[in-house]
Amino acid sequence: MVDLKKGTHETHRYLHRFFEEPTKPFTPAFPTPPAESSPLFPLWAFYRARFLTWFMIEDSGVSRVPERRKNFLGQSEAYFDLARREYPENPILRIYGGENLPAPGLSAWDERAPAWANHKRRALEQLHRIILWWIDERQLPNGEFGGKWGDDIEMWRWWSSILLGFDDPKVHAGQELLARGNLNRPGMAQGYTSHLTDVEHTAEETADTLTPLMHLEPDEPEWRTRVLKLLSLADSVWWGENARGQLQFKHIDFNASKLGSDPGRTYDTGYHVRVMQPVLLLWQRTNEPALGAQLTRWLKTWAEASAGTENGKPAGVVPPALQWPSGIPGSVERRWVAPHLEGDPMVNLYSWPAYSVAAMTLSLLQAHVQTGDPQFLEPLVKMAALRRTASPESDREDVIGSSDWAAHRVPLVLNDALAKWRQLSGDRQFDDLLRADATGYKRYMLDQDKGQLTEDLGEMARSLSFNWPMFTDEVRYTDRVLSFPHAWPRTVATGLRRIDANLLYSTVTGDPGSVLHYPINGARWHTLPTEIAVLVARNERDEFAAELFHFGSEKRQLAVSFLVLEPGVYRWRLVTSAGERLSHGDVTLSPAHRRLDLTLPSRVLARLELERKP
Repeated sequence: MVDLKKGTHETHRYLHRFFEEPTKPFTPAFPTPPAESSPLFPLWAFYRARFLTWFMIEDSGVSRVPERRKNFLGQSEAYFDLARREYPENPILRIYGGENLPAPGLSAWDERAPAWANHKRRALEQLHRIILWWIDERQLPNGEFGGKWGDDIEMWRWWSSILLGFDDPKVHAGQELLARGNLNRPGMAQGYTSHLTDVEHTAEETADTLTPLMHLEPDEPEWRTRVLKLLSLADSVWWGENARGQLQFKHIDFNASKLGSDPGRTYDTGYHVRVMQPVLLLWQRTNEPALGAQLTRWLKTWAEASAGTENGKPAGVVPPALQWPSGIPGSVERRWVAPHLEGDPMVNLYSWPAYSVAAMTLSLLQAHVQTGDPQFLEPLVKMAALRRTASPESDREDVIGSSDWAAHRVPLVLNDALAKWRQLSGDRQFDDLLRADATGYKRYMLDQDKGQLTEDLGEMARSLSFNWPMFTDEVRYTDRVLSFPHAWPRTVATGLRRIDANLLYSTVTGDPGSVLHYPINGARWHTLPTEIAVLVARNERDEFAAELFHFGSEKRQLAVSFLVLEPGVYRWRLVTSAGERLSHGDVTLSPAHRRLDLTLPSRVLARLELERKP
């Protein structure tokens, strides 16, 4: 606590630091075991198993190495079984044993509400309760949550449906306290971390603090100043002209003042989009030419690399990395599909078709929408065409890097971009691919068919309805708060599914893809995320629609801000599912005024529709 009050040290990790280092070697056992005949041995086994379990869930050096994972898992399960024989009624041990214990305070099913609304309410309220628990029980005065700064600041990603979709002052304040605590650390004094490491870890320090704050407080001058500092650092430290006269990042490793020294890591990658994430968001919100000039020059490098066929890359495919200073996609050793990073266990983050390639594809789409330059849209069109060539017979792992191999994996890097492009443009030429490859909400946006979406929401509500301690007291790593249902094998075996926080974000805001890159969240609901279900059905530039169900016993006053609709005069109406008009009118939307006040009836399915007047 002395360090916390003084603001010293870069991280405190109070949830796991006391056991992490001694546990890492696996042997000798930590804590030191008593004799097996001791009455304390079952209690020791309980603690030992929990340490091993959460370290296995967190550490890729265990979870991604089969032999180590097997060892950790085997001992964890054996020790849990031993402890449960001694303490058979202990609820935590029952959960680790494979039972699913209902969470307290779950919302009741309402027969007047459609199934999707009941599932949605349950999921929203449970997620909200988990967020509030972390704020109330774990957040320290300096803002951190007890993992480490780099993990704590990632939490907003699964908060996004509540943080950005609704308007809870307590959640907003918790996020701002965390962000300010991180940004005001001594190691962030230059506007970017002073810790010299890979881009995946350095970028998050600013991307995961400035991005949510810019969503919440878009007119705050402090955030703009901090964002512009990133562009200044890119100009002075991180990027330069390559051998082709193009703008490119020079290295995977860097901090606020210098680049890494390893000549084997001189690459620009799709993951570098994370460095520019706040700058791209500022450009998206303001469309300022000065921002666009530098960003589009860098993105043109990637658009041109995507168009080519160097190093065996199929034409039109966005590569995962570009060598510096040659600008050649990929590496000699791994061809176009990956950089060659000797001994780096995280190399897959920078390889095709990882998340980072999807991030770059979305950034190219943003550049096209904001500039109208068809060069930035071409990779999306070409990869969609490649996807149509895929057949089951051509999916072979022994031809990595071939057109056939890439065609089968294109959806991983393309689906979000296709869905966002359709909403923004109305272009339906890729609907067949979205129907074939997309799930849940994206399909609903195409056809308004709630079947798969209702099933997806039901699975999420179910996973959040059990094993409350595994989202709260038991968690020791703050980047793994929602991981237990898909990470603990005995719970996986019960049928609980991975929790897809992006699904809730999409259904609440109307953004069919990632919140991280080129977000098109169309609505923010100025009300608490309790006793309510919201499903955005249409989120376009000149039209908006959403279904709403209020579970409370009295009328509900709320407001909604429209963030994608273009300025103009809109005709709006609120109707019941039977077509009865509840309220209507005209509203003029402008950059300074985007809000509409509403009154929802009690326990009646309503639909809000806005359409731009000619």
